[in-house]
Amino acid sequence: MYLRRLLPVVTLLAAAALPLPAPAAISAAGGGFVQNQPSGSGAAAIVSSGASVPVVPLEFQGSVLVPLTGLGGYAATAEIRGFTGGGYGGAYVGVGAGVGTLSSDRSSGAVFTFLAGKSIAPLTSVEIRLYKQTNGTGDTSGFIGLRFSL
Repeated sequence: MYLRRLLPVVTLLAAAALPLPAPAAISAAGGGFVQNQPSGSGAAAIVSSGASVPVVPLEFQGSVLVPLTGLGGYAATAEIRGFTGGGYGGAYVGVGAGVGTLSSDRSSGAVFTFLAGKSIAPLTSVEIRLYKQTNGTGDTSGFIGLRFSL
């Protein structure tokens, strides 16, 4: 009988001790963007929001890429980043998948992204990304720029 009353308390305490993701972080990046269909280059912006997992050096995030200078299109991806080292001087790599219109005819399709970054100052990193849209008129695009975390 005593064990029955103790079991809900123990369950509640065990659940409270589980590691929870940190609050969502927001970051923005701006930089150069190139694509091969239609061939061109210009500026682009990326806005990301994600949460880290405290027990492992991973972060889950969503990102939206928007070319700013006449190239058009967008890419919205869900991503996972892994960190090497911490704080100033740390680096990260990641992959993502989503949808976008980075194609010569602006048709929508699946988009994959590969990303890597290197911290250069507190809350600031240099980031490089490669996007690939998989449909028939899909584009391969690249981004390099500065990411600022808030």
